[in-house]
Amino acid sequence: MFRQLHEIRGMQVVALSEGRAMGLVQKIFLNPGKKRVSGMLVKEPGFGGQESWVDVRDIEKVGENVIFVTRAGACKAKNPVGRSLKDMMGMQVATKSGKILGSLVDVEIGSDWVVSEISLSEKRVVEIDPHQAVFGEDAIILRADSATRVRVAPRNKTGFLSRVFGIEAVQETAGAISRAEKASVPAIRHAKTTTRKTLKKTRKKTGK
Repeated sequence: MFRQLHEIRGMQVVALSEGRAMGLVQKIFLNPGKKRVSGMLVKEPGFGGQESWVDVRDIEKVGENVIFVTRAGACKAKNPVGRSLKDMMGMQVATKSGKILGSLVDVEIGSDWVVSEISLSEKRVVEIDPHQAVFGEDAIILRADSATRVRVAPRNKTGFLSRVFGIEAVQETAGAISRAEKASVPAIRHAKTTTRKTLKKTRKKTGK
């Protein structure tokens, strides 16, 4: 599959068994421990439309314009599981060697719904090893040699968040993140301090 988040913006969710339109994708949630999408929040069209939760295991197929779920009952009235990827935008991304790579702008997911690549500020991307990455409360920590994996993003490359929330919204956020990084040295120092603390906590937990 290899989709980026912004590509799913406004996609209709349809139940295969009943041929019923269930609503539009509003938010994507991630299981930070598994670095895997856990599900989607879907809202019925119109004012006051009901919101429902779709577990990623109930998604049958992601087409060009439509996401198919197995049945209407797959859309459940329950609280989302995991952490909203939209709320994670702007998080610091660093290596286990202590080097800050930038801020999270978007992600790319594979056919198993696991994050395979991160889009960084300044139009850069980095491939990740999900088994060694840590998606923490304040920062994302990647393997020590990840700085060598950073590359300039291909032209017109878009991410999963952009497909969900719209490329304009993601680009605006990316611009704000970039301006904040350039204009606020104290903020960057604070971010580095926060990241170092997160790294120390991670090392204590993993014994590395």
